[in-house]
Order: sequence, then C-alpha cells, then structure tokens
Amino acid sequence: MTKQDRNIFVVLRDGKQNQLSLIKETRNYIATNNTSKIYLLRIVDRSEDIGVFNPEAEEAIVTKAEKDISRFLSELSNINCQLEKIVKIGSYQDRIEELVNKYNPEAIIVQSSKMSGIKKIFLGSTTADVINNAHCPVIVVGS
Repeated sequence: MTKQDRNIFVVLRDGKQNQLSLIKETRNYIATNNTSKIYLLRIVDRSEDIGVFNPEAEEAIVTKAEKDISRFLSELSNINCQLEKIVKIGSYQDRIEELVNKYNPEAIIVQSSKMSGIKKIFLGSTTADVINNAHCPVIVVGS
C-alpha cells in the first residue's frame, strides 16, 4: 500500500468532549503509519439530536458539527497529509458502514465516551457501533 492509498477516519463526537487525547493519538498514528489522508467524520444521529424531520433544526446541527470539525482541524493544521471534513446525518451504524465501504480506510480512530448504566442501555454506544461495523482496525482512545 503506497502513501497515496493510506487513509484513516477520525470519528469526532460532540464538541463538548475533551479531544486532546484524540488529537494526540491521531498525530501519533500519522507519524508512524505514513498516512496520506484523514477523513474527519462527525455523524449526527437524527433520533437523539433532532427528533422528527425538521429542516431548520437539521441545518443548525450540521453547522454546529462543521464548527466542531473546524476546531479539531485547527489542531492538526501542521501535519503532512490531506484533511477532509465529512458531516453525515443518520445512525452511526449506517453512516460508518456507508463511509467505510466508500473510502476503505486502513484504520478508524474513535474516542470512547463515559456513558454507563441505564443511559448506555437505551442510547447504545457510538464506539461499539464503530467497532462492530468497521472492516478495519479500530483504535479506541479514552476520553
């Protein structure tokens, strides 16, 4: 696999989460794996953020997601590879599967959340969705 073919996904959660460890792991991965492109993914789960279809709410949430990615992007501004932002709306499971099939990343880096108990049972786990639906190595970074 040439540098030209090597790309990774970095799955960003909401902007409130501390992303220092995710930034550090992304930099480490790039430094040791000759990565050519990073896809910064922010997936908005309509069921938990929007409810029923509402175009105005959806647009506001997508705009916020793009700002979250831009903040993360500014932390990676001096790396030697291409960066591309992707915002998708839908379930993590469906969107991750769709994007993995389209871009064929060599790895996915995702940050775990501190969800536990009853909340985890009813809301599920984004990290678990990524791990269960990826067809490549998944690097889970503590939050």
